[in-house]
Amino acid sequence: MTLNQVTENVVGLLTEQFEQGEGLTAVPLKNYSGPALETWSEFALTSVISLLREEYPDAEIEHSKDYISSDFEGFGRERLDQHVKVNGKYAYLQEDRAWVDKPFYTLKRAVIRNIIMSCSQQLHENCRFGVVGYCIDIREDLVNTCNHTQGYGDRIQMFSLTGRRRSKKVNGRAVNWYETGFNQETVVNYINNVYETLKYAIVSTSSVG
Repeated sequence: MTLNQVTENVVGLLTEQFEQGEGLTAVPLKNYSGPALETWSEFALTSVISLLREEYPDAEIEHSKDYISSDFEGFGRERLDQHVKVNGKYAYLQEDRAWVDKPFYTLKRAVIRNIIMSCSQQLHENCRFGVVGYCIDIREDLVNTCNHTQGYGDRIQMFSLTGRRRSKKVNGRAVNWYETGFNQETVVNYINNVYETLKYAIVSTSSVG
């Protein structure tokens, strides 16, 4: 298995999901899109993990969706949708959301801050966070605000699979995100980012490589 093959498989699954999602509206769209995205994201992450296990057989790489207990007694647990540990410490954490709007983004920035400040002993020194969505429908000024008020913006990357707003119209008609397809370059960048983040964690915490 190569990174290019992993990417091809991930793009293939996303293509199938987008084709099946065309024409969905209202509740059927909501019921399909969230679970489909989470299934795709987990497939993408576990595929990269499988490749890295082949390349670095001595490394311990774990995927989970479990809550993370705080380093401090009496503090609450935290979680995002996908977590990856490398050699015992969290190296990459990700939130999947079909439509990322202002309230959701602001909330998840707070969760990321909570994880960094409350669970730091369990994080790799270069731990990174990802936000993946079909539509990341926020403005740059919100990102700037959260960077200022909540910090850690340098640890977070966003991947808008369609690169469009939710309200996009085609021939005067509002369409769902499946109707206009996804940006393959974004998917490639996403896979490469996850791969490089986890590879760095492996090499920097073990004698391999």
